[in-house]
Amino acid sequence: MSDIPAATAPAAADVRPYVIKTYDRWIILALVLVAGWFLFRPIFAFSVYYRGLSFEHMLAVRTAEHYYRKSISVYPRIPEGWLGLGTLQMMRGRGNPGDYESAIQTFKSGIAYNPKDGLLPWQLCRAYYEIGKDYSGALGACQAAVKNDPSNKFAWDYAAWASYHLGERDQALAYWREALRRGHQRAAIFIQRYSKHS
Repeated sequence: MSDIPAATAPAAADVRPYVIKTYDRWIILALVLVAGWFLFRPIFAFSVYYRGLSFEHMLAVRTAEHYYRKSISVYPRIPEGWLGLGTLQMMRGRGNPGDYESAIQTFKSGIAYNPKDGLLPWQLCRAYYEIGKDYSGALGACQAAVKNDPSNKFAWDYAAWASYHLGERDQALAYWREALRRGHQRAAIFIQRYSKHS
């Protein structure tokens, strides 16, 4: 038996397995934060995107673009940030070739991260067709759009118009028939009009 009183004896090392030291708590906190960041990045990206959408509705376009870019940087594998940013660039692209090129690049980058999305190639098709008058580019983008989302009747319609401008009347008629089958009633007018020149 020791002559040292219990109160003054050196504290024995605590060997209980459930005791977490302070430095262990910091490591666990860091691990939880890192894991949480990777698990919840899509939710964070959506939150930032909706912030941008709010500013867009208030016509604060530059601020909206800022938040769309943030959404993309947080998690590029959701298409919404790309769509918001590219659409705003496309709106300005009608009067500014630099913004048109930016819109094209934004949509292409978005497609690279979201290859199964139907809206990004559809918007790319619109940009090529409406602004750039690049009918070959528009046709390729519309074909990608209907491959990913066959229900998009307007993508079929734009594919038809792009084909028509490229001199592919039979292909255009086939696309209009598909657009009509998908519910685009005006396609019937174009089928009737351009079938007459057979």
